[in-house]
Formats: sequence, structure tokens, C-alpha cells
Amino acid sequence: MRDSASFGAASLGVLLLVGAALGTGVARTAVDVSDGLTWLPDNPRGEVVQVNPASGRPEVRLQVAGGDAQLDITQKDGLLVILNRRDGQITVMDLATLLASGRRQAQPGPATKVLVSEGRIYVVDRPAGTVANADPVTLADIGKPWQAGKPLADVVADEAGVVWAADYDGRLHSLEWAADARKFREKASERVRGAGPGTVLVPHAKGVTLFGLDGGVVRQVGTGSDVNGSTPKLPGEVLAAQSSPAGLVPAAVPGQGIVVIVSGDEVVRVDTAALGCPVPGRPVVFRDKVYVPCRGEGKVIVLDRSGKRGGKDVRTPGSGDPEIVFDDGKLFISTPGAERGVIVDSDGSTRSITIRSPSLPVVNPDRPPQTEVPSPPRPTPRPETPDPRGRDEQRPPDVPGPGVPTGSSTPGGVAGNVPGTPPGVTVELFSVAASELVVTVSWGAADDNGETVTGYTVEASGSFSGGTRGAQTTGTSTQLTIPCGGSTFCTGGRLDVAVTALNRVGESAAGTRSWTVPPYDPPAQDPPPANDPPPADPPPANDPPPADPPPANDPPPPPPDPVTVPTAGATVITGITAPYGATDYTRRVAMSPPADWASHDGTCQLVNTTQGYSVTISCGETAADIAVETGSNRILVRAVARDGSRSVDSAAKSVQGPKEPMCGKYYCVGGDKIVELTPTEKEIDFGQAGAGLGLLVIAVLIRLAGRPVREETTQDGER
Repeated sequence: MRDSASFGAASLGVLLLVGAALGTGVARTAVDVSDGLTWLPDNPRGEVVQVNPASGRPEVRLQVAGGDAQLDITQKDGLLVILNRRDGQITVMDLATLLASGRRQAQPGPATKVLVSEGRIYVVDRPAGTVANADPVTLADIGKPWQAGKPLADVVADEAGVVWAADYDGRLHSLEWAADARKFREKASERVRGAGPGTVLVPHAKGVTLFGLDGGVVRQVGTGSDVNGSTPKLPGEVLAAQSSPAGLVPAAVPGQGIVVIVSGDEVVRVDTAALGCPVPGRPVVFRDKVYVPCRGEGKVIVLDRSGKRGGKDVRTPGSGDPEIVFDDGKLFISTPGAERGVIVDSDGSTRSITIRSPSLPVVNPDRPPQTEVPSPPRPTPRPETPDPRGRDEQRPPDVPGPGVPTGSSTPGGVAGNVPGTPPGVTVELFSVAASELVVTVSWGAADDNGETVTGYTVEASGSFSGGTRGAQTTGTSTQLTIPCGGSTFCTGGRLDVAVTALNRVGESAAGTRSWTVPPYDPPAQDPPPANDPPPADPPPANDPPPADPPPANDPPPPPPDPVTVPTAGATVITGITAPYGATDYTRRVAMSPPADWASHDGTCQLVNTTQGYSVTISCGETAADIAVETGSNRILVRAVARDGSRSVDSAAKSVQGPKEPMCGKYYCVGGDKIVELTPTEKEIDFGQAGAGLGLLVIAVLIRLAGRPVREETTQDGER
């Protein structure tokens, strides 16, 4: 089904309808830096992979997290920023060295958003209502973060460097960073009737499009031709495009099976379920077409500006839900864990690319790469000469030396012998932590068999994330770092190690060793007293070790405080008011927490249990705002134990939300006012005495002005 409504006089009537469902806004980032290469996530392995679209092959694998990660990648303005929504860690990469230059901890899940604009990195904390300018190298705050004073529904940055923030009350703010003052300056702020906690934003070259679909509102500002539009209410999560041209802006409502497209001066509503896509994902605009990933269907559908089919469906390999990234004039479609993906070129044609390549080494961005031993140069044949040491005097020319199987040949027919097998391979634990362990691999010098050994190659494999680790060295030992995340390897896994020697002729047979990871139980260590003298120098190597000190008589440290929660059912909420008027969708909650609530050492939330809204507050808070809906809303305070093991609720209070206005074609009636639906939105105030008569008159006007909605059926089966 497709419904179309023009931006006109009737559009502002729907701006009076307010939605409240908070969309997650978990966003994959459109990549637009023109470097010829594209970074894609490999969430099951906790890696980001650099793919060359020309060759269709991966070139670099970075291990940035443990397995089963949720990685958002932002590559823009020469910056590569990775947000792991699983644990909230933000990492900025130095693309010259492929090392992490800075890290920052944020809230996990959908609370955090990372934006890049004009070489700046902005970190958004939506529940806290803050936007911080982070240093592009260290991710430390620069200057003072901007504070909205209430939770933020969504924040984006357009290509002109303006930051747009929509708060829970439906107010849209435009911000600019003032480098001289080291803070944000608010350029403008306006209240958008119909916007609320479920609002999402789409940035353009200049300006932004606001989707408040649960309230039926669409508004575009800052583009030079500000327009207003409307659509029937669509409650539920909204997934809008990460960016788009101002003239073609899509957003999906997965729970409704609907995609809404702002196409020029029209709002087009597309029933994707009728097109074989019952649960649409986040859409992307590419070459004047809208590409919509279909969850659970293994495909992407293509729509034109009118909402009709714009091309053949794109099938995706793998069993996961398709994800789309736009970069360098191409569209990259992949599914989590799949070894292959699809590129859509500028002419709409598709081709396959490889994303996962187990043979490609994994780079640890926290450790500088070890010195690599260059491969031996291809030798030129030379006549054999007797070994001056006499080791091979009696060996016939075609008999291999030690370590070379009889009948084998060396590369290119080069005279000489490969080294012998490295002897005495050992594996020892060097260090272990929750995220990784480090092992030391050692071996004896390989027999050179008359040709100088130029280096050694070490390969380790096991059931850890990535499956293999390797190194090259000129010595007889090296260290390997093994990730612990995403597997049980670090609690007793088996590591298989192979060491081979290299010379100008070739590579030896491998010396091997299997090693089992010992159990890991991190010891609890108390910090030394602040005034203790520094430790004494260690005794000389030949001195006998000092005797064990006598056991201390100090009492053991006291046990940690028990994990507690305050009294369940306590009266914390003392009153609820409507500070912005009875027709607003925000209520202010006054609180007077008892002593055990105010001193609680865990966290507290103000919760609307009817709608599922929540706001994090301090446990001693005395006032806070929360969103409500029409009808009765049940409000309470929830306290969570500091270890998250349990929670308790206070006594609840109920409050009525605003009443829905009654709207016809030209008028909306609510309270004691009629609102004429024109671009200037005139209000006709009857006053208190005449309110009843006014409502009766307007009810008649609405009945006369209303008209049924006509539905049409297209050749695509749409109505």
C-alpha cells in the first residue's frame, strides 16, 4: 500500500499529534571518504576488515573486540572510529600505523552515538542529554560538552558542520562548535509539534529531516526550502537513513512493515510486506534509488522515488540480516559472519566480494607489529663448491642434507639445502588477563645444513577468535598474543604451535608443540600502603634467596560491604505535574526519597511502566521529567543493586496523559481551542465560558469537512 500526502496547508494539523516511542537509533555508518578502500565489520569475530572493491578481496583485518561484538564503523574526513555497542568502548584508529591512538568508555547499547563532521568527533550520550567534542587522536573531551537538560531522542551532523539535536520534548536545536570559546553555541531552537522521544533525524548537505512518525509528523529544516509534511501515525521503532540528499529521504518502521519516503514535496508510504519484505531494516539512498534490507529474508529490495519497485531484488549470502554501507560511489551489502558480500556499482550492477579470509593475518591494534623477516631473495644458480667445513664432502650432489626429505627439490632448482627442523619447541605462559593472554614460544637453533638460516616463522592455531596467530623473527623465541573474548579458549583451550626455519633455499620442516592453557584465577591484591618505602633492590644473582618472612599477625582485611537495595514499595514520588501544560506529553515528577533510597549505592531510574520509558536519575533526586502518552500512565522509581543482581520498585503513582485532539480536514479541536490547519496555525480561543458551545460548533464543522481516504491498488499489488 502507498499513501501520498503533499506538503501543504493540512500538513501542520498532524504536527499537533505527539508520539513517544523511543527508537534505538542503533546506526551503521555511511562511509564516504574517497580512499578506494572500505572498512566493514565482522561482528562474530570482533574484527573490522578493509576491503578493496577493485580486487574484491580483503586487505587488512583488525582485532578490535572480542567475539560476538556489535560494531558501528565511522570512516570520514580521514578518521576511522569504531564503537562497540556490546561494551560501549569507542576506539579511534591511526590509519597510518593501524594502531589505536585513543579509547573512550561510553554507555553500552543504543545510548551512545558517534558523529564525524569537518574533522571533528562528537560523542552523544542520549539519556544524559549531552554532546561532547572529542579529540580526534585521544578521544578526550575538548572544552565543555553541550547539555540539553533532558534526554535526547536523536543527534546528527550535516555536511556543513551543524549539529542537530532533538530532545524528548520535541524541541529541535541547531548547534555550532565555537573553537575560540571551546564550546557549542546554539544557533536556533524550535518546538516541533508532534515530535517526541521517538523522533529520528536524517542529515543532508545542509539541514536535516525530522521524522516523528509515531506522531505523524515529517519536517525538513535548514535546507534552504523548509517544508512540513504528514503521514498517518506509525508507532514503533524507526530506522532512518544515516544520511541522504534532501530531496529523497527514507525511513523504515520494521514493526509496521512500512517505509516512509520524503520524495520532493511528497510523503510516500510504502507497504514493503506486499513487496516480499515484511520487516524492513535501515534504508540507504544510492543513485536516486532506495535500497531496503529485509530482515529474515536474505535480500535487499530496491524502490524508486515513487515507492514502486526500482530494480531487481539483491540476494545476500549468509543467514544473517543484510547490512548496507555506502562508500566511494559503491554500495556494500554484507551479512554478519558471511565470508562473501555484494557490491552494487554505480550502474546498478552487482558483483561478489570476499570479506572473510582466514589466511589474512590479524593485526592487533594495541601492539606495534613485530619486525618482519623479509622473504629470502630468489637465488641464482651457482656451481656447487665443497663445504670448507667438510660437512657434506661425502654427500652426492642429489642427496638432501639433514632436515630435507629424500627426493624433495628446492624452489627453482636452487642448489643447496633447506634448514633442519627447529628442535625443542616450548610454549610458556607470559601473562594472562580477562581479554587476552600472551605466550612465549622458544626453540633451539635449526641446523643450517650449509646455508645460513635467515629467520624463523611461528604459526599458532586454536579455538580462539580468529583461529590463528603468527610471527616472524630472526631469534629463537617470540611472543604471541591470543584473544580471550568470544570463546572459552582462555579457560583450558589447546594451542598448536609450529616453527619453521628459513634460508635462501627454502623452508624447513616444522617443529611442533601442543600446549594447554592453564586455569586462570586472577588473584586479589591489596595496594601497598602509601607511605611504605620503595622495594629493595633484588639480591645479586649468586646470593642465596632470602628466607621467607615470618607470617604476618595483621588481621585479614574486612569483607566488602554487602550488596543491598532499599526498601521495596517505599513512598518516593510525592506528586506529578504538567509544567508545560496539560496538552504536553511531559510530566514532572516530584520526589522525596527516604534515607535508604537517597543513600543507595547502586543506580536509580524514573520509569513509566505503562509505556516502557525510563530516565536515569540520582537516587537522591527530588524532581525529574518523564514522557507520557494519552490515557493513564503508571510512574515509579526503580533502584538497581550496584552489581546489577536485583532491583526494587517504589510505590507507584498514576497520571493522565494529554487527550488526543480531534482533527478534520481544516481544523483540530483540543481543550478549549480550535486550531486552524494553515501554514500559520491560527488559534481561535473561545474562552472558558464559551468552550462548550465552541466545541459543539467545531464538531459539526469537522463532520462536514472530513472525507474518506481513497485507496488505490497499483500493478505491484500496492494500495
